[in-house]
Amino acid sequence: MDIQPLCIQDLPFIRHLQPNGWGDITIHLMEYCLQSFCNPIKVVDGNNIVGVGSLILHGSSAWLGHIIVDESYRGRGIGYKIVKYLVGAAIKSGSSSINLIATDLGVPVYKKVGFRIVGAYQFFKREHDWTPKSLSNKLKVATTAHYEQILKLDYEINGENRKELLENHLKRAVIFEQEGLIEGYYLPQLGQGPIYARTKRAGLGLMELKYSAVDTAVLPVDNNVGIQFLLKTGFEPQRTKAIRMTYGSETLWHPNLIFSRIGGNYG
Repeated sequence: MDIQPLCIQDLPFIRHLQPNGWGDITIHLMEYCLQSFCNPIKVVDGNNIVGVGSLILHGSSAWLGHIIVDESYRGRGIGYKIVKYLVGAAIKSGSSSINLIATDLGVPVYKKVGFRIVGAYQFFKREHDWTPKSLSNKLKVATTAHYEQILKLDYEINGENRKELLENHLKRAVIFEQEGLIEGYYLPQLGQGPIYARTKRAGLGLMELKYSAVDTAVLPVDNNVGIQFLLKTGFEPQRTKAIRMTYGSETLWHPNLIFSRIGGNYG
């Protein structure tokens, strides 16, 4: 079995890898193929693609995403091989912190490679409609004059230079602004719709906007303020949890300031 770059032409031949409960993996793998900061790979056995994964580079930090092995090939060390390959590629690219979000099934594989647990995310779901009494007058649509502040805030909270990931979504950003200072942002069309905020009022103001229309949520277990908001507005915690793991030095991130995550591939 060989590891090779994954390309656009491979996408029709990876649908059999689709795990239950995941979003359409072909959409994400197409994104990886089209984005210059992503390096997707495939594991090939003869003419069959039996595994995939991707490396997402943010300079000194990196993420591994969509590491999937064909069910009929599991137990042969293919997942371990994919992870080792991507970790090696990240190190060669200059990444000192390599991160991923793991399912319970994947945790033992990642620990074997050298990853350690550094955090967790809780999933929530709401079964009935909820309408906020009002929305903050501090919410506004971002303009080009706000972009640098948004990127700076993202780095301050997440500890990574994610400009290449965020820049195509900034024109749709909603911000919480107080006296010219951006205290939080929401990107509704990036992944699951991240909300990052340095203040409680900004985080909750943006959550009120998002969850007036969205009935699922995922945020770090460390964000007690955000969790209490969800519980008070009809959300129920689900049995599902996701584990954040790191190889190398830990990125200086602030999970208590993340009021909604991007997704399992970006944190």
